[in-house]
Amino acid sequence: MPIKNVVPALLPVPRFRGLEDEAHLPHARKIFALRDIHFRDIKAVGFDMDYTLSHYRSPEIDELAFRKSSQLLVRERGYDERLLGIPYDPEFAIRGLVLDGLRGNLLKLNTERMVVRACHGSQPMEREAIDAAYGRRRLAASAKGFRSIDTLFEIPESYLYAVMVDGKERGWIAGKDCLELFHDVRWAIDTAHRNGDMKAEILANREFYILQDPELAAALDRWKRAGKKLFVVSNSEWHFTNGVLSFLLDGQDPARPSWEDYFDLVVTSSRKPIFFEEPQPALPTEGHPKAFTGSNAGWLENQLQAFGEEILYVGDHIYGDILRSKKSVSWQTLLLIPELGATLQRLEDLADDLQLFLRTETQRRRSEIRVSLLEDKLTRNREHRHILAARLSPEALQALDLEAGQLRDERDSSQERLMGQETSAADLGTQLEAAFNSRWGSIFRDGYQQTRFADQIQQYASAYTGRISNLYLVDPTVAIYAPVPTLPHERI
Repeated sequence: MPIKNVVPALLPVPRFRGLEDEAHLPHARKIFALRDIHFRDIKAVGFDMDYTLSHYRSPEIDELAFRKSSQLLVRERGYDERLLGIPYDPEFAIRGLVLDGLRGNLLKLNTERMVVRACHGSQPMEREAIDAAYGRRRLAASAKGFRSIDTLFEIPESYLYAVMVDGKERGWIAGKDCLELFHDVRWAIDTAHRNGDMKAEILANREFYILQDPELAAALDRWKRAGKKLFVVSNSEWHFTNGVLSFLLDGQDPARPSWEDYFDLVVTSSRKPIFFEEPQPALPTEGHPKAFTGSNAGWLENQLQAFGEEILYVGDHIYGDILRSKKSVSWQTLLLIPELGATLQRLEDLADDLQLFLRTETQRRRSEIRVSLLEDKLTRNREHRHILAARLSPEALQALDLEAGQLRDERDSSQERLMGQETSAADLGTQLEAAFNSRWGSIFRDGYQQTRFADQIQQYASAYTGRISNLYLVDPTVAIYAPVPTLPHERI
């Protein structure tokens, strides 16, 4: 078979000269496909609200959740008032971590679900302590006492729990074990979101807490004009949904003066992921004919006359939005990762350092192989010297000894070079990871390993992007294509 027929089957579609500039978009504006999506076949596009249609200022919104939850713990659960004096640390946690409520730890897992980094309370754990607690085994993060930090809303929970564990270790929280603290923090966070105080403060100060994207209305309008039915499925109740979306969309387009004009159907208090799994009654919202409370995915499909992969659903929650809609009803999924823009900007800023790291690491690996080969040659020389000593002439023995000396010198210099490269690569790696988060590194990687969060994205999302308005830059009638999958030998 001619090679020209083999190459396209093994390699990604090549870029053609002359097209790069025309199709070029900044990385932060791209939609990254993990599976091919033919948009012409999509009949309806749905959106979560929080951290999807709406984005909130951080750390302001996180500080609000932390403060409201701390006040509940002191006022209603009797915790020490010292809790109220502790400031919120916005750099403490990142998305994709796992809380271990049994042991008081916060964990970062790799693709194999093994712990690669950890904190007890707010204190980093050494590798020996991690191994003593978890061994080198896969962790069942869905087991009792564990909680995945899947959304940005859950990051304040991580820090509040760490503060509580620190209080227990330092003696100003007594009489409770780590699991009891875990349950109290869960109660406080849930109550702060559900009792109305936090949402009332957000709505009273929308300009302070809610970020406006000037391209959001244009993106929704383009897809609606292309004939797609647009809908919202949010766990928030109608009052909050209406307050947020009216702030974001009302008056943005004279042809659509109200935010409701952009959508064919609005579902609030949806109780995702139950929305995708169990029947619930669809209760109409008085005065808003397209809005309902409750309902379920099957009912929604019938209302829209779009089914399964004819629906693209956009959300930020890897479990409640992406996994469940993919596995339960076979919808196409677009994961919103608000951190993606900042991550891509850091990668761009660190481009020179990344190249230096890759060169240094490549040299280190080559030196490691060379040292190994030299060690083998030296071992073989010693074995020949021992086995053949009685049969070789003095000149031959002298030649073996000379060779051994040369091998030792070369090995020693190679080992010294390797040690220097290992130190340089380790220092560069630490600097690069600290540019993302000094404690946890990137949400997508840990060194060369992908994280559990990155693995979940690849398993369940059809595509991912940083913000809804990126849809404006995509033609609703064409397709986006995932990279052609390759095995290592096909990348040579």
